[in-house]
Amino acid sequence: MKHNRAIFVILGFIMLINALLINGAYIFSGKFPEALMVIALTIMAFCLAYLAPHFSAKDERAQKIRERAVYISYFWGISFAVILMIIFNPTSSLNLAAFQVLSLFMALYISTVFLNMVYYAKKY
Repeated sequence: MKHNRAIFVILGFIMLINALLINGAYIFSGKFPEALMVIALTIMAFCLAYLAPHFSAKDERAQKIRERAVYISYFWGISFAVILMIIFNPTSSLNLAAFQVLSLFMALYISTVFLNMVYYAKKY
């Protein structure tokens, strides 16, 4: 258990540094950050470091945490999709490519799933 936590924390810090370097360069040059998925993977790694002891036991509590988090994340995903459609509609002055909007959506969704798992691990 402790071994898995350490691996996730180390991977999280490596991806955090990577995300800051790549996205920082894009932001300072005035462009849309292209490596949003690295930020989502960083959040996922840190969440899995917290969740490793909870998920190591294959009990019904771990199953309940997974089920509830994925169920609630579905509604968050629908909300993100609606908000992004409102913000980036064809008449909007904001111009983003479809890949950028999809990467933003996926980064938000992946982060939401794992942050919900942390929330429900604390709750149950």
